[in-house]
Amino acid sequence: MSRLNRATSLLKSSLPGRAAADSGEKKPPGRLKRMLLWLYNPTVQAGKDYKDVVIETGKKMVKKPVKSTIILTFLGTCTYLRYFNPTLENYRDTSLYNHHKLLMLSWRVRNKTSDEFVDTVRKLDREGRLGHQSFFLFSVVYSAHVNTDLCEFSKTYLSPRWSEYLDRVVDVGCLGKWYYMDNAMLDYDINQDEWK
Repeated sequence: MSRLNRATSLLKSSLPGRAAADSGEKKPPGRLKRMLLWLYNPTVQAGKDYKDVVIETGKKMVKKPVKSTIILTFLGTCTYLRYFNPTLENYRDTSLYNHHKLLMLSWRVRNKTSDEFVDTVRKLDREGRLGHQSFFLFSVVYSAHVNTDLCEFSKTYLSPRWSEYLDRVVDVGCLGKWYYMDNAMLDYDINQDEWK
């Protein structure tokens, strides 16, 4: 705390008005003092501005508590969704884990839809055709035409038409879960053909 007090007293003593009052004549401040003043004045002003904004926001929140509760809940929910937004690496790990779960079962017991879905995802991943797009609150994994990492030409020629985007969606992820993958793996150890 003493260093802060010394720095503050140094800054206050280096103000032009105080220096002139002490010595009787105007002396130009040194290079270090000018730099400290150049940093100190805007920083103090920004701190005062932020303090005023916080105080005014607090007063408005007291006047309208329902509106402020709704806004804070919305911001908190968005922050929570953003924090747990899954990535492409997460999707690859999940598909590999589910692939291993299916391999532990006999082919007679495996659910055909689970097996086909996981095999399709693993095939796209091996070919390098899995793409990922994060929309801040949720993520979409899609299949690309070709492996765009290996292409030397422009990706604009490879981009699909707008009408094809929904057909290319492989999975949608939110809150750390992948919904199509979870839905496909629901009864992965029950072969529906056994009951026919």
